[in-house]
Amino acid sequence: HQSTFALVSFSFASLATDTGSRPLSTCANSTRCLRPQGLSLQLRVTSLLLLQAIMGRNDSPELDEQPMLGSVFYNRNRRPQDVAWKWLYAASVLLSVIGGLYALTHRNKDFSRLISSDYLADPAHCPVGPGPSRRLLGSEEDFQPKLLLEAAGLCTGVSVAGGLVLGLVALYLVKSKPHAMVGAAVGLQVLLPAAAGVAILAAGGGGGSVPLFLVAGLLGFTFYLYRQQLALVGRLLSVASHALVDNPSIVGGSLLLQAAGLVLVLPLLAGVMLAYTNGGVVPNPAAAALDSGARQCVDDQGQAVACCAWMPEGWAVAYMAWGSMVVGWSSLLVFTVKVFVVSGVTAQWYFAPATQKPRGALMRSLGHALGPNFGSLCLASWLLNLLQMLKSIAENARAENRDNFLVQLLVSCFEFLLTLLEAVTKFAVVRLAITGDALMPSCRSTADLLSRNLLDSVGVWWLPGMVLQMTALLLSAVWGLAVFGASYSYWGADKAALSSGIALGALAFFFAVLTVSFMNSILLNIVDAVYIWWGAPPRGSTQRLCQASKCRCS
Repeated sequence: HQSTFALVSFSFASLATDTGSRPLSTCANSTRCLRPQGLSLQLRVTSLLLLQAIMGRNDSPELDEQPMLGSVFYNRNRRPQDVAWKWLYAASVLLSVIGGLYALTHRNKDFSRLISSDYLADPAHCPVGPGPSRRLLGSEEDFQPKLLLEAAGLCTGVSVAGGLVLGLVALYLVKSKPHAMVGAAVGLQVLLPAAAGVAILAAGGGGGSVPLFLVAGLLGFTFYLYRQQLALVGRLLSVASHALVDNPSIVGGSLLLQAAGLVLVLPLLAGVMLAYTNGGVVPNPAAAALDSGARQCVDDQGQAVACCAWMPEGWAVAYMAWGSMVVGWSSLLVFTVKVFVVSGVTAQWYFAPATQKPRGALMRSLGHALGPNFGSLCLASWLLNLLQMLKSIAENARAENRDNFLVQLLVSCFEFLLTLLEAVTKFAVVRLAITGDALMPSCRSTADLLSRNLLDSVGVWWLPGMVLQMTALLLSAVWGLAVFGASYSYWGADKAALSSGIALGALAFFFAVLTVSFMNSILLNIVDAVYIWWGAPPRGSTQRLCQASKCRCS
């Protein structure tokens, strides 16, 4: 009992030394002062060793066997969790591969000829009863923008390089001016509907401007109520940017994971497409009659349709449904592995002494993801895939019952519940990246954390993505307009230059959005991870969030 009391007293003393006795001025210029210092960790480890010596235990302390979220320990010694789901996923992929190989060997060799538009439109292949001659509606003309193809390679290279530069610029802005970025994004959200309302009012449409002014006022009032959460989001973005700068391997690791995901998903998708080639041509159910004048099949409205349709075999339809589910499962598995790896690397950086950088953090986190925690990630991705399918069903029900208010209300409530479950699952992946627990215990702990910090959780779920998305769109739009103006002037400012400039500006905008959005996705993963660690301890305990110019202890 005396030993236990000594250990507890010593732990509290070291905690006080780590949080209470150090003035805020000592972390004025630190970028990682939110993480526990090495001296405090050494004191606690020493206290555990002394306790074991007093109690007569000679085995080394297993600090990582019972890690607590928010503690200074990152669990490195992990036991396999949710193993059944790992084997279930492996069996699903194996079954999909076998089905794809069967579809390849039994495909219809004449598939490409049978699905051609000329073959399907020929009434001789699928006879239809004659009907009255009808005047068919004209088809839409194809519109193709003019491009200067000889400059496409150079302009594509400039667009890609500009996107990479914009990604670095966005990271610098988030790192150096996070609160200004938040303020700018919030201001744009309020000013855009207000400006649209002013424009409508100036054009003489007075009544049409009222809803826009109401939206602007409602957004402004909502952001005012969330001013504390906006300040928290600024600090979280600052911490996330520092974590990404200190761990650049996260970017390369994320790119490699997505490339590996393509290697995994593309063969499965090819199997689904090959299954579609197993079938034959049948009469088109939409073809109601044959236009005797034009020798074309028409539907009940007199519109031209194909006389024949391709019908896959029964087993192929079932396999395509199964294969599509496995493709979605695999895609979301790549996503969850990326979230896990980014969270794990950030956790090791977060919990390391401020003067040290963890070595091998990326490979260690990847080893956990593909090793003992792979089953949990398979379960998490399966749940996310199920939630996505339920959302698709709900959207179809909404589209088919647009005039039914009760159905619209029920679908909205159902989608809100699905969104909550999706958020809990994603945050649980972040938690198990640190603790190595099974998914369901992580979900329960995460749900408790999110409910305990409800307003902060809603803000972190919504605001960082809004800020980063506005940043990506604004920077990309500026870059696209700059490319358009430069190319338009360079090519002579005529009609051909205008069409080419518009095409190149759109290309530059696309690559810029793609690059900055990729960087933003990593930052959002880090923000989610930092928020989990920030909100895990009870609200009265000491937590640290770091800004670029000062350390805020809250």
